[in-house]
Amino acid sequence: MLIENTQVYGLKASIRAMRNPMDSWDKSDSTETQLWIDENYNIEGFVLGDADRKLSQSLTKAGSEHCKHLRLISVWFDVTAPRFWYQEFDTYKHKENVSCSTMHTLMKKDVNEDCFEVDNIPSDLMHKINGYIDAYKDTTDTEEKNDYLLACKNLLPEGFLQKRTVWTNYQTLYAMYHQRKNHRLPEWNFLCKWMRDLPYFVELTGLEECV
Repeated sequence: MLIENTQVYGLKASIRAMRNPMDSWDKSDSTETQLWIDENYNIEGFVLGDADRKLSQSLTKAGSEHCKHLRLISVWFDVTAPRFWYQEFDTYKHKENVSCSTMHTLMKKDVNEDCFEVDNIPSDLMHKINGYIDAYKDTTDTEEKNDYLLACKNLLPEGFLQKRTVWTNYQTLYAMYHQRKNHRLPEWNFLCKWMRDLPYFVELTGLEECV
């Protein structure tokens, strides 16, 4: 599993919105520096204040209906993961993703062990898939091409890696974290560790109290 090209935006707006219900903007102590992209993907140069941190944690602890401000913090990232993991990831709403397409790209090149999450894919299976790919390239018949494509898609193991660009928000990630942090699949452990490195994700949600 690989996560790359992470971007986070909306921290400033989120804190402003957090204080709307009580008209307490004057109590906000967060600041911002000159815009930059730092090692933690904070593209706003946002600096969280202690008072805002405490209020955000209190609202998060009170429940999802009280920490709506976390929905305003948008996260974009590219993730390369096996198809069996996406089946669980797709149960979560409040996110969008655009994936690489096996329909359009599967038949362009042979598959090898690097195309799968683990390198224990039977060699005879890869040989059979590559045989269909070669046959696809060799024919000009549209119907035959479609048959070879469907044959390959039927044979692809669940460990086949696919890349997606994902957009979501801190509240959705927070729900994932609590539901999946001790999951048996290592992919979820990897994602949860990545979440903890997002700018102020731990501080805004209070995760340091529930490691």
